[in-house]
Amino acid sequence: MTRNLNKPTESQIPQPSTVTTTTLAPLVQYAMQNSKIQVLNWHHEQLHGGVGKGTAIYRYSGDSEDHGRKIPWSLILKTVQPSGNRSVHAWDYYKREVDAYQSGWLNTLPGGLSAPRLFGVTESADGTCWIWLEDVNNDVADPWPLAHYRVVARHIGQLNGTFLTQETLPDHSWLSRDWIRHYVEQSAPCIDLLHQSQDHPLVRRWLPEELMKRVFHLWDDRDLFLNALDRLPQTICHFDVHRRNLFARRVTVQQFETLLIDWAFVGHGPVGADLNPLMNASVAFFDVDVADAQRFEDLIFEGYLTGLHDVGWDGNRQDVRLGYAASCVRYALGTLGPVLMMIFDQNSRLQAEQAFHCSIGDLLNYWGHIRHYFGYMEDEARRLIKLTS
Repeated sequence: MTRNLNKPTESQIPQPSTVTTTTLAPLVQYAMQNSKIQVLNWHHEQLHGGVGKGTAIYRYSGDSEDHGRKIPWSLILKTVQPSGNRSVHAWDYYKREVDAYQSGWLNTLPGGLSAPRLFGVTESADGTCWIWLEDVNNDVADPWPLAHYRVVARHIGQLNGTFLTQETLPDHSWLSRDWIRHYVEQSAPCIDLLHQSQDHPLVRRWLPEELMKRVFHLWDDRDLFLNALDRLPQTICHFDVHRRNLFARRVTVQQFETLLIDWAFVGHGPVGADLNPLMNASVAFFDVDVADAQRFEDLIFEGYLTGLHDVGWDGNRQDVRLGYAASCVRYALGTLGPVLMMIFDQNSRLQAEQAFHCSIGDLLNYWGHIRHYFGYMEDEARRLIKLTS
C-alpha cells in the first residue's frame, strides 16, 4: 500500500460536466490507497435514493490494474443541485451534507456508527455539488431480521447519548436548528389543499373521514407537540434514520458497524427523535412488516436506551418516550406535501408506483392503514405532555 496519499484536490477533479477516466483515476487511487493503480474501464448506473429535489445518486464501477493484477473498484457519486434552500439556516439547506463531509465532522462519529468515506467534492459555478463517496454493501441479507434493528438503534443511542452528555452541542453553522418545527410548518399550504380536496377518491383512500379529522386536529395542536420537543434534552440528530439509509458492515464474527447515509438534515434535536423515522419510515417503505410493528418498536426502543446508557447518559426514560412519540408530527404533518404531490401530479405518481412496485391506490390504502395504526403515538404524546406540563 502506497504511503502519503493525499485526497484529490479540486484541481485534480474536473468540475461536474462529463465523467472521464481522468476524473475517476485520482478518486480510485485515493479510495484504494494506491497511487500507481490504473483505471482500465468503467460504467455507471443510477440508483434510487437521495434527499430533496435535484439530488441524484450513481454508482461508478469498473476494473483497475496494478502491476498486471486486475482489481475491481466502485464509487458512489451523489449530485446535489441548488434547487433546495441556499440559506444555511433553512431546514432544507441544500449543501448541508456537503458541508458536513467537508468539515471532517462525519469522520468522528461516536460508538458503532459511521458515515461512508469521502473521496472528493467539487462545486460548479451554478452551485451544483458532486460528492464522491465510498460504495458500501450490506453484510446482513435482506430482509433484515428484527433483531438487527436493535443493534442499529443501540448505535443511534450511542450517537445521541454522546452529545447529551456534553455541556454544549456542536455549533457548526450548517447544522440544522428547529428542523422538525420547520419541516412541519412548510405543510401549511397542504392543509388548505386537504380542506378543498376531502372528497377526492384518492385522498379518501389515504385519509378517510376519521383520519382526516385527526390530521386537522393535530395541525391545530402542532405547537403543543413542537414546544414539548423543544423542552426535552437536546442532542445531535440525523432526522432520517430508516432502513434505506442504513448499511450493516461486519467487524467481527458477532459484531457489526452501522453505516448511515443521507446527512442532509443533521442538526440539533430532542432525545428520542431519531427513533421515530426508524419506526415510521421503515414500516411505511415496506422494509418492516406492519404485522411486526409492536415487536419492532419494543426492540428498537430498548436498543436505543441501551445505547444511551453505553455512553453514560442516565436521563429520564419518559423524556425518551416523549421525544419518540411527539416526533410523530414529523410524519403525520410534514409528509402531507409529498403524498398530495403523488395524488395530483402524474409524474410523481408514476415515480411512486415504480419505487414501491404497486399502484397509487394500493399505496395510499397502505399508508392510510399505517397512519391509523401509528395514531397511538399521537395519543401517547398527548398523555405524556399532560403529565409533564
